[in-house]
This record gives sequence, structure tokens and C-alpha cells, in this order.
Amino acid sequence: MVTGMISAKDFKNLGQLLKSREGFTLIETIMVLAVFGVIMAIATPNFSKWKEKHEINGQAQKVYFDLMLARTSAVKNNNIVRVAFNTTSHTYTIHNDTNEDGIQDSGEAVKSVALENDINFAYNTGNDVDGNAIGAAVSFGGSTTVTFDSRGQSNASGSVFLLHTSDIGSTNDRARSISVLQATGAVDYWTYDGSVTPPWK
Repeated sequence: MVTGMISAKDFKNLGQLLKSREGFTLIETIMVLAVFGVIMAIATPNFSKWKEKHEINGQAQKVYFDLMLARTSAVKNNNIVRVAFNTTSHTYTIHNDTNEDGIQDSGEAVKSVALENDINFAYNTGNDVDGNAIGAAVSFGGSTTVTFDSRGQSNASGSVFLLHTSDIGSTNDRARSISVLQATGAVDYWTYDGSVTPPWK
């Protein structure tokens, strides 16, 4: 029969066990915190770069899908749709010009979009997807506006370039571009990779 009583010998062993379970010393605690600090110092810049890459991908995809939607809307509604970019405020508007007069009339859908997360319409020295020197962050035949017609064609070929603020003037490694082909109105998304030739893929 088990009585649940602790013998004197077991009680003595328990006391020794408790005495051996001491806490961390101040030195040990400081060492652990120092190691943790070194790990954080190494990991933080990498996380920041990953976050910025994620942000530019998100904003570039937003521009890409909005241009695709503008082209689709022009065909579906059988009228022209204009996308006008402002490289100073880093915004753009999509105007469903139902009467095709070039004016934002009452009742016509206009969507205004602003780039976020320190993403800009910008470029560094380099070439576009066709190998031509980049002359402007946004250019469609010298204009910052592209127009899609009811057949899905655009009024001019051109490109939009995006960079994170921290990359302006330093690197194209995370540059993104969206191009439009005049003949078909096709919209393409491009990622820059300086380790390959050509760098846009």
C-alpha cells in the first residue's frame, strides 16, 4: 500500500536537488544579451532589404494591374481610357473618357492612385528593356500619359520605371519597369537583374 509519505532519505535528496538549481549569474545574462544583440545587428539590415524589395514588388504590380485594367476597360466600354502619371507627386489617374473629349466630365469614372512605402517613379542611369538609354521615369512617346483605345491599342509605346527611395542614385538592383507596346497595347512587367544580360527579365 502506497502511503504517499516521503522518507527522510528522499527528503534529503530533494533538498540537495533544489540547492543545485541556481539561477543565471549576472555574467551569464549579459553574455546571452550580447549574443542576442549581435544576431539582431546582423539580421536587421537583411530584414530591411527584404521588406523594401517586397514593397517595390507590391507597388510595381499595382501599376501593372492598373494599366492592364485600363486597357481591358477601353475594349469593354468601347471608348478610350487615359492613364496620366505625375512623377513629382508619384501619383497617377485612370480616366474612363466615355465621350472621348479628353476632359474629365461629370459621371466619367476617374481613379486616383498614389505610390506608397517610399516607392517613386524614378530611374538611375541605364537602359530600358529594349536597350535604349533611359531618358525619363515615365515616357510614352515623350508624354507622361498613355491612352488605350477601344481596340486595346495604345497611342504610344513607352515605359514606367520604379525605384525605392533608398536605391535612387545608387543601384538598379531592385528596379521595376512596366512597358506598353503601341501596336497591341500589351502591358509587360519587368524585373532588373544586373547579373544577367540583358538585365531586364
